[in-house]
Amino acid sequence: MNQSSRQAVQSLRAAAPLPMTAVLDQLAERAQSGVTVVCGFPASGKSTAARHLAVITDAVIIDKDTFAPDLEESVMTELTGNPHDRDSAAYMRVVNPHIYSAFMHQAFAVANRVPVIVDAPFIGYIQAAADQGISLSEYLRARAAIPVPHLRTIWISARPNQIRDRMSDRGAERDAGKLADWPTYRANVLESGIHDAARTVVDYVVQNY
Repeated sequence: MNQSSRQAVQSLRAAAPLPMTAVLDQLAERAQSGVTVVCGFPASGKSTAARHLAVITDAVIIDKDTFAPDLEESVMTELTGNPHDRDSAAYMRVVNPHIYSAFMHQAFAVANRVPVIVDAPFIGYIQAAADQGISLSEYLRARAAIPVPHLRTIWISARPNQIRDRMSDRGAERDAGKLADWPTYRANVLESGIHDAARTVVDYVVQNY
């Protein structure tokens, strides 16, 4: 992460008492061109943040949840028996690299015409970027098969108990397994070090507390 991005993150942290939408308003000008990646854990508030930015910037939202859900569910049913598995080693090894590659290729292609807001967890990419000691933006650029327009990344930060409450409230089938064994999901995913890694590799951290 460059010095200006680090300073921006620090300034946004200083503004943490503001509602998430107010902090996003400060970032909206940057999101008026190219690709803005909004990432975070499931139920952290990514989609809310993406929609807010899209309204302000008139950007197109490309949401991973709607990119190829039938394909992911079919493959994961065959691999693990759980169509909603997005956290296992099998998913990260077999499905994640290819789905995300195609997903981001579409986002970059569209962003050469209009601004794009990308809504996705990016857990695997964040870990890979941290392991390589580079920013998430650099990692995405290195993997791109086409020219990359202006690119910035935002991590939506939320506490585990808030994530659990939001999952319970939205009642999505994909969250049922996580909620059924919450201590395991919390330990293996939410407290696995990804949150700390994200804060070192993204351009901006926005707190949704």
